[in-house]
Amino acid sequence: MTRITLNLQNFSQKDALMQIFEKYTNDFEYTSDEIFRRVVPPVCSCGTRMNHNGYNTYCKKDLGSVKIGRYECPLCKETYEEKRSFWEEIKEEFFSLMNKLYQRMRSLHVSYEGISDIMDFIFPRGKDTIYNSFNSSVENTKIPPIKDVRIVHYDEQYPKEGRTQKYRLTLLDHVTGQPIADELYDSKDSTTIKEFLDKHLDPNQQIFVVTDIANGYPSIFKDFFGKNVIHQLCLLHLNKLIIKDFPKRTTMEQELTKYKLLNIFYNRDNEIEFLKKLAEEEKIMKQKNDKGYLKWLKKQRYLFKRFLHDLELRRRREKQNLEQRSYEEAFDILDDLMKEFYSFSTSLRKRLDMIKKNWKYLTAFYFVEGAPATNNLLENYYSTSLKTHRKKQLRKDKGIENHIKLSAMKRAGMLKKPEKTLLEVFLKFIPFLNPG
Repeated sequence: MTRITLNLQNFSQKDALMQIFEKYTNDFEYTSDEIFRRVVPPVCSCGTRMNHNGYNTYCKKDLGSVKIGRYECPLCKETYEEKRSFWEEIKEEFFSLMNKLYQRMRSLHVSYEGISDIMDFIFPRGKDTIYNSFNSSVENTKIPPIKDVRIVHYDEQYPKEGRTQKYRLTLLDHVTGQPIADELYDSKDSTTIKEFLDKHLDPNQQIFVVTDIANGYPSIFKDFFGKNVIHQLCLLHLNKLIIKDFPKRTTMEQELTKYKLLNIFYNRDNEIEFLKKLAEEEKIMKQKNDKGYLKWLKKQRYLFKRFLHDLELRRRREKQNLEQRSYEEAFDILDDLMKEFYSFSTSLRKRLDMIKKNWKYLTAFYFVEGAPATNNLLENYYSTSLKTHRKKQLRKDKGIENHIKLSAMKRAGMLKKPEKTLLEVFLKFIPFLNPG
């Protein structure tokens, strides 16, 4: 190990110095003048032994400085400086940990200015310096690829880069919850989507894909994967479309019809029983004056909302999700609704036709073990990685891309607790701090 000659100022730092220089052989020394050099100077290229020739000082503001030995050939006057790898390594360790701190705070949506204000208490850094360090660290990070992908979620988001509309295309692995790919494009036409898929998925591998209910998805995935794809349309999106088919302020009869459609894939028997009684009572109330009926309807809407809230609280207490119907139950309920087809409004007839037309895509999950029925996993990822109200805040170059990649790093467990604290790493600089 390096020969260390201590002085009165660094005597208490013996252990720290030994740790820093432990990988060097005893061919090196750290002198009482705090110069790092070789005990015996190296041989010059001309074959002559060099002489010690002072040192060069390397400083890092607020962290300290080191003296690195120089050598000079007495014959040809060629000079040589000792390598300072130990100094670069402890600086790298310190600033790498700083970058992890920036990443952690950015993942919690702390602004660059906010990070700069916090760093004033630790190690002062300007917001531009933090911005550049953060983006460089994220861009240079390699996320381990996900292997053996069988079930994927696909969706799109529409952030803006300045005033330019961008399209975020995402593939998420169902098993790990990690993004397989998450990229920005200027378009989201079928050609772009196929190029995106070709870049990250193997069309010759059997795969189960979940998407929302957009008209072009079935043909796009069939064209790309052929017979190797099982395509599931998200049931949550279906339910959202059903709800949009009704006015915000429904009558009890309309509410009952809505829940009959929502009842196809999820058990809504309790809600339907509750609404049936109100729908019968509504027929009587409609015969009275409009003012009395509207007052009654307002009260019943409130009571029904409370009923729904109580059901939700009960499921949470029992740690249960909304019960999913079996394939046979779902088929029978749709069949019963189709028998009443002409009693529904035009918009509801179209919705029933759409469900019947896409039945195989809405029920694919029944026939694949462990397959999801919704795209909730990807929706949750979107809500935590790039919230809607933040889409227009990331206007600088690479801002959106790096924030997206940061979310992927978090999902991959790369923002976990560090092995060393910032204080532990900073202590390595204590022997090199300028006196006073």
